[in-house]
Amino acid sequence: MSPFLAVRLTLIIAALTLMVGSPGVVAQEGITRDDILSDAEWLEFRKARFFGQPILLHLKTGQARAVIWPEPIELLDDNQTLPGCAVEIDSDVVGFFPTRDFNRRPIKFRGLETRIVYELRIRASDSGIEEPLQILR
Repeated sequence: MSPFLAVRLTLIIAALTLMVGSPGVVAQEGITRDDILSDAEWLEFRKARFFGQPILLHLKTGQARAVIWPEPIELLDDNQTLPGCAVEIDSDVVGFFPTRDFNRRPIKFRGLETRIVYELRIRASDSGIEEPLQILR
């Protein structure tokens, strides 16, 4: 399984944990909503509001990190790269996979619905953050 798929599945599991116990959702017998949430507490999202200014993102080297956007996005320019860091886009989720430390670098994305240009300024180090980031408008 690719790291990006693992991140996407983690996000789906996080959403499902919030629905357990809701009408129409069947949970596995013997597992309660509290059991799932206690095991998935780390699935909390960090949030950042986009006001037209770059958003700072600190990645943890060796760990995948997802960014969830308010709309489907694309790279503004396909020639943008981050040193030692794969970037995978799946509609409104971007997975970052840094394999080494690097200093802050800009990377820009464009919203497919609004055409808004979003800029992230990204760095990676051993003290980076793993939690997914949700960008709000």
